Amino acid sequence: MKRLPPLNALRAFHVVAQLGSLTKAGAALHVTQGAVSRQVKLLEESLGRPLFFRVHHGIQLTETGRLLSQGLQSTFGGLEQLIEHITQDQHRQHISINVPPTFATRWLAPRLSKFCSSYPYVDLHITTDWVHSLREGQAHDCLVVFDTAPWPKVDCEHLMNEKHVMVSHPSLWRHDVPPTLSQQTLLHILNGIDRLPLWECWIELHKLAHIDPKPGLNFSTLDQVINATLSGAGVAIVDEHMIRPELGSGALRQFNDLHMDGPHGYWFVDVAKDGEHKAVVRLIRDWLRQEVACSSH
Repeated sequence: MKRLPPLNALRAFHVVAQLGSLTKAGAALHVTQGAVSRQVKLLEESLGRPLFFRVHHGIQLTETGRLLSQGLQSTFGGLEQLIEHITQDQHRQHISINVPPTFATRWLAPRLSKFCSSYPYVDLHITTDWVHSLREGQAHDCLVVFDTAPWPKVDCEHLMNEKHVMVSHPSLWRHDVPPTLSQQTLLHILNGIDRLPLWECWIELHKLAHIDPKPGLNFSTLDQVINATLSGAGVAIVDEHMIRPELGSGALRQFNDLHMDGPHGYWFVDVAKDGEHKAVVRLIRDWLRQEVACSSH
């Protein structure tokens, strides 16, 4: 391999060529003008050709100097980018978080730009697998789980409860009068093969004994129920947290001021396995707390 000129000499020449002055180059490199001049002379001796000639207002590149400057511009620029990439990658944190499907699409996704702005060094790997036990959750660093109580024997913190409201598409209304519930299709959410008893609980809580909760359409996720409601397929009991943009825009209309809390809620579970990951998981937990607090106002 052919021996290259010293890197310090190449660097000194590159800065002189960029700034057009030995004095400015010395200041930029935090050395004296004489030290810069010696490095440039060393490089010229190594190449056997002059790189500068003096003019009345300073120095000017020779043709060899110009060609070398162009090559070093690309070389040093690429090297700086490579070092920056390596340094940043060393400090990046890759965190796996599993969340419920509707929470991911309706609540978390609209807020992720704020998270990325606040924590640009954290790369989130977001999944929506059905995780029903701590053993299943060990494949991740943290979880948001949908349950009626905190998980035992693990760091588990409550984020928020459901707050159900009854909604439909505006096309089902007539002159600001909501549709007659007994004449509408009820939309249900499945929990495995069984329905979540939201309609039964709603009917009992608000004393709607004339409504039969059994007929209707069944969906595996709340997101599917919301989309069906948006298409005018029927009436749904939906967690208000997941449809605030639609309520605000009028894409969905709430029947009345009645609501129903729970019984499920969203819980943050920390299953990180080492201290470095745990520190970032705590940041994610605190950010989620803050977002929940902001959304409740």
